[in-house]
Amino acid sequence: MPRRLLRRALLAAAATLLVLAGAFVFLRDSPMFEIREVTVVGVSGPDAPKVEAELRQAARTMTTLNVSADELRKAAHRYPTVEDVEIDRDLPHGVTLTVREKRAVAIVERGGRRVPVAADGRLLEGATPPDDLPTLAQGKVGEDRVTGDRGRQLVAVVSAAPAALRRRTQRAEIDGELGLVLKLDRGPDLYFGTATDLQAKWRAAARVLADPTAEGATYIDVRVPERAAAGGLAPLSDPGTDQEVPANGQPSTSTGA
Repeated sequence: MPRRLLRRALLAAAATLLVLAGAFVFLRDSPMFEIREVTVVGVSGPDAPKVEAELRQAARTMTTLNVSADELRKAAHRYPTVEDVEIDRDLPHGVTLTVREKRAVAIVERGGRRVPVAADGRLLEGATPPDDLPTLAQGKVGEDRVTGDRGRQLVAVVSAAPAALRRRTQRAEIDGELGLVLKLDRGPDLYFGTATDLQAKWRAAARVLADPTAEGATYIDVRVPERAAAGGLAPLSDPGTDQEVPANGQPSTSTGA
């Protein structure tokens, strides 16, 4: 190709790119692509309606060609449970915002206030404390997280709990003899001992709780999960004598691994 024709082709290509760039700049903020439909997923807890409202309001000031994740994060920044916001565009007018959360697993008392705690021990200052999470007892609370070996054990045991059992747990504490103890709402205490094999211990606790023969137990001992046992059962009635046989306080129900 002659040099003159090559120069003309390059100039034409550059002009085309400039026109396209200008068109994009015009269209990205055009009402043709304004966001009208906002779907928010992934939020939970007491602050969920407020987080959703903040994100919807912020998104509706943008277009699907010019939606800013940074601006959306800033909009939800005052809610410490929000870790990140991911965007999925549905041109021309829709957007789905997926929120990644730092979910609370427990509550601590700090300065007379109830403060939610995340699974990594961070304090979620400013978040509304849920009513269905256990309170941690005897754990040290630093400037921004639960600290100390005892505090870390308490966070670890409630973090490992299945969600349904965590919601049933009212308090997690450390007893000098029994180690980690969890107190259930309208249920037996759970003796966990150390913060090891937590998944196995929670599975064992769930098995015993589901066993009809453990009904009425005052505690479930899962310190050795392979020999989980329920104890402190109410007195039994002897059908032959119709007399009560007092419970001896020893474990009366056990389950294998």
